[in-house]
This record gives sequence, structure tokens and C-alpha cells, in this order.
Amino acid sequence: MNKPTSIFLPAFILFLASWQQPVPKEKSGRGKIVYNKVCLSCHMDDGMGVPRMNPALAKSNLVAGSKTKLIRIVLRGSEELLNDPNRNYKNLMASHADLTDQQISDVLTFVRNSFGNKSSIITPGDVKYVRSKTIIKP
Repeated sequence: MNKPTSIFLPAFILFLASWQQPVPKEKSGRGKIVYNKVCLSCHMDDGMGVPRMNPALAKSNLVAGSKTKLIRIVLRGSEELLNDPNRNYKNLMASHADLTDQQISDVLTFVRNSFGNKSSIITPGDVKYVRSKTIIKP
């Protein structure tokens, strides 16, 4: 590899890794509807949660982090966070495995791109895959 290519290629790979698809307005709108129906009562209109009761989603490293972890939290509720030493909230989150893959995809994409968060979209395929690998208790 010549010198210009050896410098350009790693920079291009980093650019691609950081590039995020824009969130389609339809997906964002559907996500907000699910959020308002399912999440708002605990995480609040501004995503700030309730101190010591329900965690904030605003500017959250957990929300912006692993797609798999976030999907598993929706599917399993607080059970997914039982061994998390940073969990210090009194209210438990119920499993929302009853939501469709599309609904989970939409709401998590909405949350990942609202309340000061800016992260990649989550597809129904992402949810379907994680759901197939996750044990969900009734």
C-alpha cells in the first residue's frame, strides 16, 4: 500500500463507522407515538425520568450505547439490569416484549435521537435478531 492510501483508508473507515443514517420522519413520528403511550409516564415528556425512581433517557450513555443492550432492556425490563451496579432506581421497568419489532425499533430510534441523544437507528431486523437470542420471562 502506498503512503497516501495507507493514511486515507483508516480515516475513511473511521468516517464510515461514525456516519449515522438520518432518521426518517415517519419512523420518528411512529416512535414518538409509542413513547407517549408506553414510556412517557415513567421517563417523562423531556426524557429526564424521575430522580431515584425512573432513569433519565436524556443524554444517556446507555441509550447511546449498545443497540443489543437497549433492545434487551425493552424486551426484559429491569431484569436485564439486575446486576448493574449503577442501577439505583426504585421503580422496576416491566417487560415490553408485547410490542412488535417495528414498534420497538421505532421507539428506540426515537429515544436514541431525542432528548439530546444522537445515535444510529435501530431496525426491526435488529430487534428480531435480539429477540430470537433473548430469554423473556412471562
